[in-house]
Formats: sequence, structure tokens, C-alpha cells
Amino acid sequence: MIPPSQVRILEPQPNKKIITVIRQEKKSDKKKIFLLEEDVLGPGRYARPSFRLRESLEHNIKYSKVYCKAQKIIGSVRYFNCKIDNNNGLMLGPLIVDQKFKGRGIGKELVNKSISDIDKKKIDFIILIGEFDYYGQFGFERNHNIYFSLNVRKEKILLKKFSEKDITISGKIELY
Repeated sequence: MIPPSQVRILEPQPNKKIITVIRQEKKSDKKKIFLLEEDVLGPGRYARPSFRLRESLEHNIKYSKVYCKAQKIIGSVRYFNCKIDNNNGLMLGPLIVDQKFKGRGIGKELVNKSISDIDKKKIDFIILIGEFDYYGQFGFERNHNIYFSLNVRKEKILLKKFSEKDITISGKIELY
């Protein structure tokens, strides 16, 4: 059963209600998300450093979310396990939303919901490769002391810390 806090009812026409839900990704969603990713990001995604870093890894389904409208997946956010020194983290990405629904706040809802569901006792940080202008609103900051095994522009590396202890997160990111 989906908790009422995760259900939103849109009323585009007076007599029709469309139910939207953000829920945890399921294994059975894999193909639908792949097709959505293909449609949204296209073949150019294979050249992006973020894709190349993740391509041989399995994402962490526990924290990955999908946005469904009338039971159709129209958005997704995935997380991958990573470490920097002894700090446990997650790498966010990709965040995708069906082109027909861009600009409606679906990406923001996915990011906010997924971040709120992360176990902050086990996870010290989230990292991503992306645009500060967008991800800054979620508390991500630039961090020039972190690096990947591939060449990534420093201004694109964004970090959100959770740890209550005063930790310094710097060094090479290890995805697993």
C-alpha cells in the first residue's frame, strides 16, 4: 500500500482524476526506465563521464525512486554506492523526466523525496556530476577536493553532506 503522503491527485479535467505517485524503484521497472533514459538522454549519454563511471555498476535500488502518473513511469532518479576514504556515500544520477512533463517540478519532487528517504546514519554524503544552478537548491555545494577516476570538470562535482560529525570529504571517489 502506498502511504497517502506519497500520492498526489491532479485534476486536469473536471471529471477525471489522475493519480501520481513517487515510489521506490522495483526490479520490474528496469526496462521501462532504460527506455525512458534512452528517450530523454539519447545516444549521447554514453559519452558522458557520469554514464561511463556507472555503466558497469548496479544501482542501489533501495534509494532509487520513480515518479508514476496513472501507473506509467514518467520520471526516475537513481543512486549508486560510493566511498571517499572511510565515508559512505551515494552518487545521484541519472535524474530523468519524460520530455512531455519537463518544467512541472517532477525532477524536484524526485530529488526531494529520495533525499528525505536516505538513511543519514549510514550515508555521509551524496555526490553528483551536474549543474550547480539546479542542484544548489537541494543543498549541494561545489567541492574541488574530490576527484573521479575519469576526467570530470571540477565545477560539475557537487556534494551534499549529511554527517552530523564534522568530517572533511576529499579524495578519490570509489564507486561500487
